Amino acid sequence: MKNLNPIEQDALKELFNLGMGRAADSLSKMVGEEILLSIPHLAVLPPEEAANLIQQVNTKSVSAIRQTFTGPFDGTAMLIFPESNSLELVRTLVGEDLPLEHLGELEQESLLEVGNIVLNACLGSFANLMQAEISFILPAFIKGQCLNLLTMDNPANVHNPLVFLIIDFRTAEETPTNQTIKGFVILLLDSAAAKNLKHELQRLLGSV
Repeated sequence: MKNLNPIEQDALKELFNLGMGRAADSLSKMVGEEILLSIPHLAVLPPEEAANLIQQVNTKSVSAIRQTFTGPFDGTAMLIFPESNSLELVRTLVGEDLPLEHLGELEQESLLEVGNIVLNACLGSFANLMQAEISFILPAFIKGQCLNLLTMDNPANVHNPLVFLIIDFRTAEETPTNQTIKGFVILLLDSAAAKNLKHELQRLLGSV
């Protein structure tokens, strides 16, 4: 994955950006209010560095939606929120100023909905533009230390680069309490899948 050149990384970012547009539309329909998702910042980083960036937000404990997929390249996609951000996102989605303990009860259900929308939109548009089919396994909700979640399939593999996206969630209407909620999309690929992804990006760029 680390051998993606700048043009290939830009193409990958644009593919995910198109997916974010679809995800924002779906989230807006779900909550009945316009939800904006930022153009993602993309980097290729080892898990340890990615975990450090996520933890800088405010906590080492994170909530995540994890979804495996198969297709021209196989892998795992994750949508990760630091714990306080995940609860703030739930508050935004339910549209009520609920007590923290009630937000915790709604967290898993709400984040599974968001994760399903965001991850499927990203990877779905990715597959469409690459003219390939991707199959998804049902997403799962997990919590824990960030680095542990990023390396759960292979704890010894802390140096293998992964695709790291930073996205911001916010409502279109500006209010005194409206705040930007930062989330992170992670694409975990083994070496064979990374090679296939590079090949698909080169094919896409060659067809433009």
